[in-house]
Amino acid sequence: MKKGMLIVTDLAIALLCAAGLFLTLLEDRFRLWATVACYGAAYLLSLGAGWIAARLAGPSWAVTAGALVLFGASLFLSRNNPLQKFYLVLLTLACHFYLEAFLPPVLGAMPFPVAGAFAAVFSLAAQLALAALVGLCFYRPFHHFSDRGPSAFLWGMCLVTLALCAVGNGKVDFLFRLHIPAQRLLVATLLFAAVIFVFRSVYQAGRFRQGATEDSLRAQMLTLKAGDYTDTLAAVQAAKAAQKAGEYALDTVSVMVQDGNQALVPRYAAIYKQNNAKSPLAGLYSQNPYVNGVIAAKAAFAAQNSVSFESNAFTGETPLTTVELCVLISEMLTRACGEAAAYEGERRVRFTAQPGENSLTMEAVYSGQLPQKEPFSLKGKTLSQVLGWLFDENTGEDDFHGLENARDIVERYSGNLSLSGAPGEVILRMSLRF
Repeated sequence: MKKGMLIVTDLAIALLCAAGLFLTLLEDRFRLWATVACYGAAYLLSLGAGWIAARLAGPSWAVTAGALVLFGASLFLSRNNPLQKFYLVLLTLACHFYLEAFLPPVLGAMPFPVAGAFAAVFSLAAQLALAALVGLCFYRPFHHFSDRGPSAFLWGMCLVTLALCAVGNGKVDFLFRLHIPAQRLLVATLLFAAVIFVFRSVYQAGRFRQGATEDSLRAQMLTLKAGDYTDTLAAVQAAKAAQKAGEYALDTVSVMVQDGNQALVPRYAAIYKQNNAKSPLAGLYSQNPYVNGVIAAKAAFAAQNSVSFESNAFTGETPLTTVELCVLISEMLTRACGEAAAYEGERRVRFTAQPGENSLTMEAVYSGQLPQKEPFSLKGKTLSQVLGWLFDENTGEDDFHGLENARDIVERYSGNLSLSGAPGEVILRMSLRF
């Protein structure tokens, strides 16, 4: 009876670990509590199926039957392709058979008697520790490739994992001559380590390839931006040309009217010139004509929204390309002018750019409020979102919305992007080091 209870306990823990792997490694379709409840029901069904299989075919088939029930539930509850889901069945069996190869030699090597409760507790701890290790090692690879279809790589890993199951279950003991349990454990450990290493290596290669693709797309984006800034420069130059033409026309009219003794027209012409001189598009903000065009366009936007705009920009000689410089200033001022225009109260934007020794610092001080971070809530979240919040790095990207391209450029030059301020005032600072 005690032996039967021990088998049932081992089966319950093995299937609980399997359910945990299905929950954490797969992308769920539904919200958190719905997914947990459905997998909980599937776990109970897997216990029943496993108990029946244990009576009919033995403990190993019990784990297989239970894992297949969880696989069937995952077909409806998770987004991953069926092969990824089926691989978790093989991974569950690999963990089970590896423990069969691991526990007897380890318990036998203990310098004290291990029968009874100690063996049961040690077995339970080993199951939980192995499941946790597998979950942590496979979490990022599975989520990174969750949207991919079946691949030849995963088919190959299925075969390797089946080989691991065969070694752990003793099906290939005829290959070993001496110290069979020790050799079985060694080969199983090497295979398990190889599986984890290959998955992690493919994941890192995928991340590298994704980064290279993002760099290529970023270069294309900069090329497109270059055309935009050329258009901006042309618009500013056209506005200045129109202003000069208007001034010339007014000067001509002024002379003609003077000949006719019309004294009011010259005064009107002077007022017209004075007003045109105050146009943001006519201002000189930088010696770089492209940078000057970008700042002038943002100054015009600020003027249209009753925002006081000041600029003191001197970039000097930097390794930055003109397009990169324009992207930095454009996204920075777009964020500053947009938030200042939406601010209730005195609206102002002050932009400065100051070069240093192998560095460049740009700062925008504008009217606004620092973004408030909302506390994380489980309401309406999926389990994948919760796990992402727990395990994925939080870089505070929400604070820098609209500055994605600028942030990439700053990071490429080992710089820093920061957001600070006081009530009614926000300071957005970019520091680049060359």
